[in-house]
Amino acid sequence: MGGAAWHSARVTAQEALKAALRDHLGPAARRQGYKGSSPNWRKSSTVGDWAVVNVQSSSFSSADHLRCVVNLAFAPEPWLRWEAEKLGAGMPKSVSESLGLYRQRLHPEGTPESTDGWWDVTNEETAHLVVADMIAQLDRAGWPVLESMFSREAMMSRLQDGDLGMMKRSNFGVFFARAEALLLMDGGPSDALESQLAYALDNVMPTQRDHAEQFDSWVRAQAAKAVI
Repeated sequence: MGGAAWHSARVTAQEALKAALRDHLGPAARRQGYKGSSPNWRKSSTVGDWAVVNVQSSSFSSADHLRCVVNLAFAPEPWLRWEAEKLGAGMPKSVSESLGLYRQRLHPEGTPESTDGWWDVTNEETAHLVVADMIAQLDRAGWPVLESMFSREAMMSRLQDGDLGMMKRSNFGVFFARAEALLLMDGGPSDALESQLAYALDNVMPTQRDHAEQFDSWVRAQAAKAVI
């Protein structure tokens, strides 16, 4: 009986993490201007850009042991406009981390470079230690990085430097050209826009040609509307 009573009252790893996120990461996020609750906090700009901080728990976690990681995302309004065009009715009502143009992941302190390290939660004590480290990593490489991208000039500079977090221009040239075209289109037709659209079409895989042409036509139409 005593053992059964203890088992029913004990705090699971999931409950411990949820409480620590509510009590500590939530207030830290609100101080940065983010809204929401575990596992997602979001911040938007007046022009419709969105930053997202997401705490992802492993689907292989148990009541005794939970693994988690922090995902970051930034989605400029022109990128979201294209996503809405592409997805149609499938466009989520809330901006999720998966919709980010920029996507990155934060890891526990001491995680080796290029290693996908996750935090481990087993009880209330480890949950508090984990969330404290999450906040430290967000202070160092989360909040300030996301905040910088609300500047369109800084976002364009990041694109031109070939850095979208987990995606680099060296491996995703067409993706970067399309992203740059999206940030240029509201300025109307230009040589810079033409250059990115031409690169995206000239280097697309044959199997994706139809999609590439749809993108090209849509961006050109948006650019034309910008000067009317």
